[in-house]
Amino acid sequence: MSYPKTLFARTGLTIAILVFLLFSGSVIFYYILQPVARQASEDLAALIVLSAQTWVELPPETRSDFEDELQSQHGLTLSHTNTPLTTPTIKSPFLHCLEDALSHRQGSDIFIMHDSADSNWLWVDIPIADYSLRIGFTHNRIRARPPAAMLALILGASIITLLTSLLLVRRLTHPLARLAKETSRFGRGERPDPLPEDGPEEFALLARNFNHMTGQVQQLLTNRTTLLGGISHDLRTPIARLQLAMEFINHEQDPKLLEGMHHDLAEMNHLIAAHEHQGGTVKWEKPPPCMLQTNPTALNRVLANLLENARRYGENKPIRIELECGINTVTISLLDRGPGIPEDQFERVFQPFYRLDSSRNQTTGGSGLGLAIVKQLCDIYGWQVQLQPRSGGGLIAQLTVLRNRHSITMD
Repeated sequence: MSYPKTLFARTGLTIAILVFLLFSGSVIFYYILQPVARQASEDLAALIVLSAQTWVELPPETRSDFEDELQSQHGLTLSHTNTPLTTPTIKSPFLHCLEDALSHRQGSDIFIMHDSADSNWLWVDIPIADYSLRIGFTHNRIRARPPAAMLALILGASIITLLTSLLLVRRLTHPLARLAKETSRFGRGERPDPLPEDGPEEFALLARNFNHMTGQVQQLLTNRTTLLGGISHDLRTPIARLQLAMEFINHEQDPKLLEGMHHDLAEMNHLIAAHEHQGGTVKWEKPPPCMLQTNPTALNRVLANLLENARRYGENKPIRIELECGINTVTISLLDRGPGIPEDQFERVFQPFYRLDSSRNQTTGGSGLGLAIVKQLCDIYGWQVQLQPRSGGGLIAQLTVLRNRHSITMD
């Protein structure tokens, strides 16, 4: 359905451009070209009439020199022949203006003719005293070409208008395109980059509101995760008390009821606590000490969640932990041989409560907060966590931490 809308929009834009060009052409012709052509025809008519009057008033012996001077300096030729002339089939607007100017100066109708033997020459008969002088000039002498000038002006104006429109459209659509891109990222659960709050007032206000909204949503997610973590921590104590109290209850009173209560408490404890799975063995070859300054509690929490994730989905296969000390960073990699994660889900698994498995039973996964907590802690401390497919099957969870030479030893 977007194609017809686009087609109609383009058609409307084309019609608007044509109307603009016609209006511009009319304005240019009536207010620029026509006055210029009229003034040029007045000047040429004055030169022709003055030349005829001067020739008549000159002594006969000097007229030849005057004719040569008129030809070389002004491109006008005086002819003494009386060969018949014909009217041009098509006259330009300039020739009509020239005829009107000559007729006005002479007080009688003057027509511009041309010789059928040489159509490049134009001739005009000027009656002066007892003479009828025939003065001619070529088409190149006119020089003024209103249609060509109007076409050039229209084309130039069209090109300038088109370039200006493209620049304006680009300036208007670039912020919208970036907003659409960041909105799509936000819809996929990714953290969008802040939009620049500059440009036109409407776009600046839109960007400011978008940045404020995304910040509030991110803060809401952080608060929700913190709240759930606090609730889980606070519920452990009453659950432990209930389990302890049930041990003192006479089991002979209602065994089925007690069994059901034990089952419910165990399920509640599973939902709010880190579920310890009997995963595969962990292979760790102790490397040389690596100097690292960081928050040990946060680092332990991140590594514990990544290791728990590898043990839960590693299908009881060995898990390998590697440590690499770079010049400026420390990289800790956890490699498992589980089914892995589709690459298009690498970012989404860090969202709170997002799970790849479809069920909620105790054998298929946790509550979906482990990797979300990892991502939140990494963002707080400026660490980088990323998932990669492992050659031969499995997953690589890689944590990169900035190191400091004057720091404690991590071993």
